[in-house]
Parts: sequence; C-alpha cells; structure tokens
Amino acid sequence: MKTIYLLIISLPFLSVAQSFNATNEAAIGSLASLHLCDSNANIQANIMGANATWNFSQIAGIFGVTKDVQILDATQDPNYASFAGSTKMYDIGGNLQTFYSSSPNGRISQGFVFNEVSLGAVVASWNVNQENLMVYPLSLASNPLIDAFSGTVTSTATGTLPATGSSVTMVDGSGTLLLPGGNSYTNVMRFHLKDSANASVFGTNVAFVRNVYEYYDFTVSNMPIFITMSVDVNSALINNSSTIILSKDQPITFVGDTEINLPSIHLYPNPAVHEIQLDGVIIGDEYAITNIAGIRMNSGSYKGSIDVTNLSTGVYLLQINGQTLEFIK
Repeated sequence: MKTIYLLIISLPFLSVAQSFNATNEAAIGSLASLHLCDSNANIQANIMGANATWNFSQIAGIFGVTKDVQILDATQDPNYASFAGSTKMYDIGGNLQTFYSSSPNGRISQGFVFNEVSLGAVVASWNVNQENLMVYPLSLASNPLIDAFSGTVTSTATGTLPATGSSVTMVDGSGTLLLPGGNSYTNVMRFHLKDSANASVFGTNVAFVRNVYEYYDFTVSNMPIFITMSVDVNSALINNSSTIILSKDQPITFVGDTEINLPSIHLYPNPAVHEIQLDGVIIGDEYAITNIAGIRMNSGSYKGSIDVTNLSTGVYLLQINGQTLEFIK
C-alpha cells in the first residue's frame, strides 16, 4: 500500500486536545440509533478549520425513522470471506458496511459493501492492496492522508471485476456542532473520507464514489453524533446517487419520504420469467429496458406489467421515472 501525506497550508491547522487514537476507537458492540434527516440539506462541506460552527439546528427529519450505526464482529458477517483480515465491520444504517482492522497505529480497510439501485449488492474487496483509513493520532493538526488501493468489485450485474482506487482522509475541522432541539456540542471533530473505486464494465469505466463526513464528540460518545454520506455510481451506462444524513438529536420539523433520496420503486419478481411488475409507478409511465452493455432491448408505456418473455437469459436495466433498476431474466 503506497501512502502519501499531503500538507495543505491553506487551512489553519492548530494543535487541539482531541484526536482519534486507539483508546477512543469504538469497540465491537457499540451502537448509536440516529434520526434520519432530509437528504437534500446543505452538508456544509466548505466549513473547515479550527473554531468551525456547523449549524444543523433547523434540519428537517423523517418522522419516527431512525437508523442504527454500529460496530460488529467482521468475522461473523456472511461477507467475511471477501474481507480476510478484517476484525470489525462499521455499518451505517444498513446502507454501507465498511470492513477494517485496527492497531495502536491506525485503521486499515479491507473493503466495503453497499446496495446500489441498479447493480444490487456491490462488494468492493481490497484484497490486493488495502485502504489506509487512519494513522493515529489523527487530529486537525494531522496532514491529510492520501492512499491508493486495489482489488475487485463484485455484483450480480457485473460479476467480479478488477478495480483500483484512491482515497483522502482527514480531520478537516473542529469546533461547535448545532443540532435540533437547541443542542450544542462544543468539542467536535469532523472526520472526512472521500474515496473512488474504478472498474471497467464491457469496456466502459464505472466509478464508485463515496463521500462521508462524520462528527465526533468523545465527551459524549465514541460513535459519531452526526453523519452525512453519499455514494455515487458514475458511468456512461449508469448514473445513480444516494445520500443519507443522520443526527443524534431528533429534528423538530419533518418532510415526507418523497423528499429524500430513498428508493421508491419496487420491481418483482426478480429473477423474472415472463413478466415484471412495478410498485411506485402509474399506468402510462414511459420505460426503457437495456442490457448491461447499454443496448436498448425494449421500451414503451407501463400497463400494469412488462412482458420480458422474448428477452434472453441475462442481466437487464429498467429505466423509469428517473430511476434505474436491475433485474435478471
């Protein structure tokens, strides 16, 4: 694993008391139930440096919906074979599972799993060159950490493909976090992870881009108290983006499910034999079906079902109402 340290002199990196280290790393079994928030909110990415103030006090939520953020035993996970050497699995709301191991020197990631609307479960395994997430102690005074990693990306739609990637991790700010209900946390560090994995699918480059901001106050918990996370899939064939925002404190205003980036269309049966049906669309909605190479195989208006009898056995993408869903024939 080749690691490069990058000095950014434009940020006022000052010595601070708090840092990520082996003593405050969350243990297996750690759990935080965080409130699901409006994913269209400003994530305040540009607020960095010392004495920062991140004001999420007015963020809206989804009434009654929480997501568990937890540290689990990686060796007990069904996907462990793809992440040999990992000891912990960091699960953000069931949306993203990061496998990693830790030592007194820092954290190393063996890869991650996430569910993508058009590809299904994507297993990114850095089984050739692992990803360096942290070098302890990590604080605002630390230089950003740039790393290169490689391995494979596997999904039902693509099979197993070689992949390479790069990442940047850092504490990019410290200061005060304002959350709903008038709650103020004045001893906060923000950890920022951005990484991109690239694979070639039928000669077309596909980039899996993850961008995560986690806010920690170790006087409150060893788990994050606020998270913003986006996962984008970018290519000439597929362009999908999903965002999740989670808060320790419950918002006092609320929006509907349609105002956040949650999948709203359900396709069944999958695998299909003669026809597929859709929940979350209406009669007359226009659709198109392409194969994984992007060649259009069928199109029309939804009439309560879609006949797929004449499609050959394989993996297909259904595009409707701005969403892409994968199914198997």
